[in-house]
Amino acid sequence: MLQEQQIAQIICAHGATITTTRATLQKAPNSLLTTSPDATANSDEKLVRILVEALRRHDLSIIVSESFDQWARLAAEAKRLGLISFVEAACPSTISISCHAALSTGRINPEVTFRKVLRIVVSGKVIMCRAVFGDSLNECRDGGGTDFEMDRYTSRFFLKHSNLEKAFDQLATAGYRLIHSNTFAPSQHTTKHASKDDSQFIHHSQFVFLRQPKLQKASESNIVPGVPGLNFQISAPFSSLSTVI
Repeated sequence: MLQEQQIAQIICAHGATITTTRATLQKAPNSLLTTSPDATANSDEKLVRILVEALRRHDLSIIVSESFDQWARLAAEAKRLGLISFVEAACPSTISISCHAALSTGRINPEVTFRKVLRIVVSGKVIMCRAVFGDSLNECRDGGGTDFEMDRYTSRFFLKHSNLEKAFDQLATAGYRLIHSNTFAPSQHTTKHASKDDSQFIHHSQFVFLRQPKLQKASESNIVPGVPGLNFQISAPFSSLSTVI
């Protein structure tokens, strides 16, 4: 049984109370949930409960029912409370990568072609591009903004490597899925004297990736009493405390 000093209560609008543990709140030591007891006095209890439940998970994932449609409000509440990582998790995120590539013929066998990627350009929200590509991201041409501009977008990042498959793997690992792609190639008959160098076969490709917030099916979780329509998992250590998250 948890000792009294290990338990924390969060008071929300209309006197609604969420009971959790101090250890859970300490996972976000600089958030208002930890530093300001009155921060949630006017907050929607359902939204705060989702955020607190996410703090309990080892991967800090946000899990709600399929019918949940309050993503904008959830993101705004997370931002106000200083839970920046949850702001990104609560919003859909789009990243586009584009490249110029050339197809050149083999010297021995002209029927064999080789792809030469000139540069992979990355566009999207700055904080998400950094999270996905890490040290592979080259920001030297961006030239604006600071780390505190959490909502800033850019189309001037590019990758230090020129391997499309590696970029795809990095996006897939981060939970992004391809939703659209297109390629444009200039006509080979635009000039009378067509050259045979790489530039003659150059083409531009763009790939759009989307990451949706993680959803939890109702059949995969337990419903928390008193919170209709929202589904939460109750872990074993707290099974005897159905209202403690």
